Amino acid sequence: MQQAPRLDSKPHRKPIMTPHATSTNASVGTILGLAGKAVEGAETLAALNLQTLKTLMAESQENSRIASTTRDPAELIKLQAAALQAAPLKALAYGRQVQEVFASFGAARRVAYKDGIAGAQAKFLEAVSTFFNNAPGSERIVALAQSAVDASNKAYEGMNTASKQLSDTLAANTTKVGETVAQGSSNASAKIEV
Repeated sequence: MQQAPRLDSKPHRKPIMTPHATSTNASVGTILGLAGKAVEGAETLAALNLQTLKTLMAESQENSRIASTTRDPAELIKLQAAALQAAPLKALAYGRQVQEVFASFGAARRVAYKDGIAGAQAKFLEAVSTFFNNAPGSERIVALAQSAVDASNKAYEGMNTASKQLSDTLAANTTKVGETVAQGSSNASAKIEV
């Protein structure tokens, strides 16, 4: 079978990958990898939320069944106290699981930066150096590009450090609040039983 003639007169050529295109492809790959991690995190959170909802509904159904069959008011108070005491501990466990999901994404983001972005920056500097090789004043241009990359690295490191400190502080505060609430509910249920 005969092929239809090509309408363009130029032969088909494979595109030439310049250093800039190579670093752009690496950056796009890094961004897509991070997007994939974000989607995984969202899926994990959705699964966690669904499991939490199922558990809450099952416990509510069981508590309702027990409450409807119990005739003694003291038993109902004990049931309510037990549910109130368990709630903060469950909320604390849920908060820890959510924090783990976000910590996992943060770690993936840091690794991606360290591996992908740093490599892209090195390729960018190499491309600038190659492009301006033997040009008058090229040392200044290369030094300016290096200075810009160094400044962006320092800005990222500052942001990364602040982000990690914030994450650690939130995790510590969540734990303290959960423990305080759990202790408070334990004391409250002890007072109810007395």
